[in-house]
Amino acid sequence: MGRWVTDLQQYIKNEKPAFLIHTGDICYEPGLTMHNQVVNAQTMNCPVYYCIGNHDLVKGKYGEELYESLYGPTWYSFDVGNIHYVVTPIDHGDNPTDYTLKDVYNWLKNDLALMKEGQALILFNHDLFTASDTFVFKADNEHILDLRDFNTKAQIYGHMHYNYVRNQNGIYTICTGTLDKGGIDHTPSSFRDIKVDANNNISTELRYAFIEPQIAIVSPMDNQTTASSVAASTGENQLPVSVNTYHSQAKTSYVSYILSDAENKQEIAKGNLTSLTDWNWNGNIQIPANENGKRLNLTVTSFFNDGKKATATSQFTYQKDFKLSSIPGEDWNTLLQNAAHSGGVNDSQIKLPLQLQWTANTGSNIFMTSPIIAGQKVFIATTDDNVSLNTFICAFDFNSGKLLWKFPTANSVKNTIAYENGIVIAQDAACNLYALDAESGKLLWKQYINLNSYPYLTEGVTVDKGVAYAGIGAGLSAYDLKTGQTIWTNKDWKQREGATTTLTVAGNVLVSGTQWGGLYGNDVRTGKQLWKLSDNGLGNRGASPVYKDGKLWIISSKSFFTIEPQTGKVLQQKELSANLDVTSTPLVTEQEIIFGTADRGVFALDKSTLFNKWKAETSPSLVYTAPYSSTPQAGVETSPVASQGVVYIGASDGYLYAIDQATGIIKEKYNLGAPVFSTVAVSGNRMIVCDFAGNVYCFSSK
Repeated sequence: MGRWVTDLQQYIKNEKPAFLIHTGDICYEPGLTMHNQVVNAQTMNCPVYYCIGNHDLVKGKYGEELYESLYGPTWYSFDVGNIHYVVTPIDHGDNPTDYTLKDVYNWLKNDLALMKEGQALILFNHDLFTASDTFVFKADNEHILDLRDFNTKAQIYGHMHYNYVRNQNGIYTICTGTLDKGGIDHTPSSFRDIKVDANNNISTELRYAFIEPQIAIVSPMDNQTTASSVAASTGENQLPVSVNTYHSQAKTSYVSYILSDAENKQEIAKGNLTSLTDWNWNGNIQIPANENGKRLNLTVTSFFNDGKKATATSQFTYQKDFKLSSIPGEDWNTLLQNAAHSGGVNDSQIKLPLQLQWTANTGSNIFMTSPIIAGQKVFIATTDDNVSLNTFICAFDFNSGKLLWKFPTANSVKNTIAYENGIVIAQDAACNLYALDAESGKLLWKQYINLNSYPYLTEGVTVDKGVAYAGIGAGLSAYDLKTGQTIWTNKDWKQREGATTTLTVAGNVLVSGTQWGGLYGNDVRTGKQLWKLSDNGLGNRGASPVYKDGKLWIISSKSFFTIEPQTGKVLQQKELSANLDVTSTPLVTEQEIIFGTADRGVFALDKSTLFNKWKAETSPSLVYTAPYSSTPQAGVETSPVASQGVVYIGASDGYLYAIDQATGIIKEKYNLGAPVFSTVAVSGNRMIVCDFAGNVYCFSSK
């Protein structure tokens, strides 16, 4: 079945979990048969359980017939430690079932009545029982079980194929995407390690398949000049060190370093780094004054729980007070600078080679949030799809990288944030919209976005002319930026699956979209739907359009399009030999149209003919996000940004690429060692880059 099976087997061998469970959508006859042969107690060397999903109800005498012949009953329970685990079946699917919700209710009522005193309850079902804090199992109005009466700790499910955790008034609902491929909403391919301690407290950790033991020193970077910081407590010089490392089959046990003189090989310092996120390890090395101006070697080794290790070396020049001069530039207010997302072409003055000026870590992952540069600050938001929900909106000093403030959010901010007139806007996955004072990080106002459906947002916001635009579907709304007052709410269409689209302002039209639904145009003044496009692949896309020269330029499914924004009329369509269901917004220059793909790196079309002009190959992704993409595809979810004839773009293989705009030749690439899902931001001669490890980098021109 693929490399992911081996990764899962080895992880189980190393971590020795109590059991493995599949939360459903084993997927049709082939998937049901194959999983039964490959993912079982013998092959995994631990107990293996399954839930039945809607796509597991296949043709037969009744929908669950094949499932029962391979896996046994569709509802059952078992105990491990002090936890009573209950598996119940989904109540709908591709074919009719032989059971009813009342059948399940009757069994569940009797089963829960037999729980031992002091036991806690964890529930499994392919679908979520309820999005409400009133946590019940309901067969009909006369047959309802209040699950809070049974010390319920969590419900674990998979129907949405997202990585998403909510605390529903003390009960965690935990959804996990697909292990072997990107999720419908571009959720990273992953599985989840869940721990329950002696006090029945739950913790979780997402794990990513397909990654061999790997390591990258991201600060100090190889062949660069590095300055020191000053320790606040001692006043001594310190060398900041940041390392990204990962191994699918085992956790990282510890990371050690040795700093030495590059010429005489004399050891200067050694020790261990501290884990800041699941990918990043960090530390400060005290460095003697007599090392100033010298070439130094830093060797770092990751030691993994399975006995494997990975080593990297960086040779750099240490210069205590090294600092590059900065050229002032324009603010970068949102994804691709503005609400039209047209900042891919800009007046920045970045030239190769790049020099790392500073790096900082947020303490949590960064997904598709593009950094903002405004008022000499850098703003970013983080994601954490675990029970810890360690999520923030952060501000860093643009010149030094010093953390200025951190505002905790209720859930992950997965996509674009925006800035205007001293206010930062962001929405989290749990449908909360925040307006923060950019100077202090204090909350100015907050709104709840009512989707009238499953409460989950992975889309990005925008702001234009004093109006903030947020939400999607029935929750798509315009708000007064200063007061938070709702100006209008969309009443004409509803959300489908989550999409990584960021709202785009195209004149008097607000453009948005939903996966498996369509691309929509709404009047920015009234919210009235003007048009919808869902044919020719426009219903399957995560990308946002750029509004330029009076047209929308967008990629979707396997085609590039130009669209008339007032009417939704398709002006051009060019089908290509690549999967274009990525979040990349095209860069439209005088001669090229440049964008990322899900499987073949970066493409450029000739603007006048739409013929392929060049292709820049990236490596296979470290983590797969584009829907149904998997190894060994080379994904690029980010949008290209040009400066001085060079295109800068981060890729899912963990590299930042500098590509010649005219020829597609890769001029430089920088190994960050963690996927890059965030589009870069530029201002003057500086560029801000963010990676999935939670790092924020400031690069300058030398």
